[in-house]
Amino acid sequence: MLNNMIIRLLVYYAAWLLALSGIFYLFPQILYYVAQERKRIFVAKSLEFGADTVPFPLGNIEEGVARLIDPAHTIPVMVALVLAFGVTLPVTWVYRWTRPRKKYSQSFAHTLLVIPTSITLVVFLVKGSLALAFSLAGIVAAVRFRTSLEEPIDAVYMFMAIGIGLAAGTQLTTVAYLASLVFVAIALGVWKSNFGARPAVISGWTIVYPEKSAQVSEAGDTAIPTPKPCDAQIEVHATNVEEVQKATDLILNSNTKRWQVSDVINNEDGTVVVVFDVWFKKSVKSLSLVRNIEESGKGYINDVRMRGSNS
Repeated sequence: MLNNMIIRLLVYYAAWLLALSGIFYLFPQILYYVAQERKRIFVAKSLEFGADTVPFPLGNIEEGVARLIDPAHTIPVMVALVLAFGVTLPVTWVYRWTRPRKKYSQSFAHTLLVIPTSITLVVFLVKGSLALAFSLAGIVAAVRFRTSLEEPIDAVYMFMAIGIGLAAGTQLTTVAYLASLVFVAIALGVWKSNFGARPAVISGWTIVYPEKSAQVSEAGDTAIPTPKPCDAQIEVHATNVEEVQKATDLILNSNTKRWQVSDVINNEDGTVVVVFDVWFKKSVKSLSLVRNIEESGKGYINDVRMRGSNS
């Protein structure tokens, strides 16, 4: 049941909500520390033990250790870092589930997962200190981090991860939690609905839907071309989708012009059937492709069948 994306996300967010509620109920002092940290303005004051205390010199090891074990200062930091990681994890799941295989990047998924904790730490460092903020800007300008994002949606995921880090760093735990929850719901909804897959066809002031678009050509508009049907469909029978992915991805990438997952059928006995639409390369024989998949998944692929190919 946990292989269902919606159920997995609901269970995860509910578990987080129950865990946080239980911890805050059993240890209400944590909420007090978090609220106090939210009110701090200067970094120097966040290192003080009292309102009239002068920050200790950096060379005083004993006082540094005392600050480190003081719960008023360490608990808000730990809460923020753990929350930043926890609510970002489902965002990376949605990225993995919804991105096409050929456009998926493991390094980008890793970046999404760790960057909120980095942003949270930066917020704690520069909070209320203009000098530290300018110093950090100078360091970043000197190092010149650069990344090339091929798709606009990747930039949206990155922006979301940064926003979660900022919310966690400023102790806005509710904002970070709800932002993550709403984002994954919208991202999954847009992906599942395939919104905007085909451009709208306009005839005068009338919107003509895709199934009626072929009738618009006489009005002067260009009809949407019908995509070329696939050369064949391959059915892979296995215990779960992950096993199918391991056995097929590399083989399909190297032996076909292109391919896509057409359907995923969940059987009552717990097994799955993944249906692929494939477009063959001229030099590849369909039967050899089936044998390669069977050999690659030997031991955990139950059966491989092909439909619609004579080669």
